[in-house]
Amino acid sequence: MENTVSRASLGIDYKLLRRIPYLILLVKYGINDRDYTAINLTRLANDIGTTPQNVFKIINRLTDEGLIVKASVNGQLTIKFTQRASEALRFVIDTIRQYLDERLVIRLVGNVISGLGEGSFYMSLDGYVKQFIEKLGFKPYPGTLNIKLKPEYAKYKLYLDVLPGIYIEGFSNGVRTYGGVKCFKASIHGLPGAVLVIERTHHGFDTIEVISPYRLRDELSLKDGDEVEVLVNL
Repeated sequence: MENTVSRASLGIDYKLLRRIPYLILLVKYGINDRDYTAINLTRLANDIGTTPQNVFKIINRLTDEGLIVKASVNGQLTIKFTQRASEALRFVIDTIRQYLDERLVIRLVGNVISGLGEGSFYMSLDGYVKQFIEKLGFKPYPGTLNIKLKPEYAKYKLYLDVLPGIYIEGFSNGVRTYGGVKCFKASIHGLPGAVLVIERTHHGFDTIEVISPYRLRDELSLKDGDEVEVLVNL
């Protein structure tokens, strides 16, 4: 099921739409709706073409309008998006998609690599599996396909780090706490799946983990070093 957001459900108005450029600029600086992120008022001011004082006023305005929340950490200003801001960005993405009459897709190309075997454990946990079925529409094979992106594609993974995706909540089983994971529906050589953006990972920034209802190594006859293409739906 598509995660589309209607104008009526968001209460989208011209005032909110005027804030979209500011939200997109904050996305560029890594602001998301999960973690507080420190911001540099001077750098933001240079990008906008104004003063740090005016940027601070803009931040306060976005806070008053329920688009961001602020916190002071060791005397430094940090912010994160509210759910309303993420939904507004999603609304813009969906609107552009409808205008173009096609899905917005990021193409990632890389080579298959071996992981540490942790994927099979995590993908078998009920706390994750139930959410994957509910939010992605499939039960993933207990394992992930690890892909090291080619240098010219690695930069596009940064978009996934900051764009709102489908969020799988973290949970605790009473003994251990497991972190949340953001994901994006994707296709791998025509097979359905999803790319995971994991909060805590041992992989480098240029590596992605892909899940699917299929064991992709078998279905696509893949071995380490093989090149694969992943089309990520925004």
